[in-house]
Amino acid sequence: MVELVPGEVTLVRGGTDHYIGHEPGTDRLEPEEFRARHATARDSDIPGATVFLCGAYRFSGAIGNGLLEALPQVLTLQAAVGDPLRDVIALLSHELANPEPGQSTVLDRLLDVLLVLTIRSDFRRIPNAPRWYRASVDPRLSAALQAMHEDAGHPWSVPELAALSGLSRAAFARTFHEALGQPPMRYLTDWRMALARDHLRRGELGMAGIARSVGYSSPYAFSAAFRRHHGVPPGAWRQRESMRDGELKPGGPHLH
Repeated sequence: MVELVPGEVTLVRGGTDHYIGHEPGTDRLEPEEFRARHATARDSDIPGATVFLCGAYRFSGAIGNGLLEALPQVLTLQAAVGDPLRDVIALLSHELANPEPGQSTVLDRLLDVLLVLTIRSDFRRIPNAPRWYRASVDPRLSAALQAMHEDAGHPWSVPELAALSGLSRAAFARTFHEALGQPPMRYLTDWRMALARDHLRRGELGMAGIARSVGYSSPYAFSAAFRRHHGVPPGAWRQRESMRDGELKPGGPHLH
């Protein structure tokens, strides 16, 4: 059981049922049953009422799963004075209390910001933050990592990445390997393959388009690299994934 106080933010990873109640041992009601029971109640009718703002994200794909795996099952944070997280919570509360045109768009974007700030705050305070996060805030590596992440289709080389970092080739390769546990080109290949898997899942690009987007000169070069990495060609991998039951499609925030 996790006790929450006003102003706290809690992230719960999917896969395990969880319940929110005003006190321990309270009845567990499904959302539809709760709404039916309290259909005529308003906040003003209940002095001292507790109001929860709940939102949900649906992630699928290699990039989303990589982020989820780095998070604990339950993460609770209390925003300190001066923390941007507190400002976003206040903005959300104000927006909900004052409905105006475009509210759904504002709420969705604020929830995006809230999610990012919460994850960032957690990674800053824990000693075992993911390697990619620690490297992304390392001034010796941040520029190179950002370049690879933002333009995976570019034909990056170690000397070019080292120049972005202001290091010699040898110093960059050594620092990168110490921070990420693998050489720069191996990391780049893993990143490209993760992007490729997500493109294959979504199905919005053909093989030629995927190849270009992740840095391969032709569909044949991409297919060969994908087969080396996964043991099967991309077409067979996509067919296998599409047949899996219960696959969640990517989605944005949902408030309730």
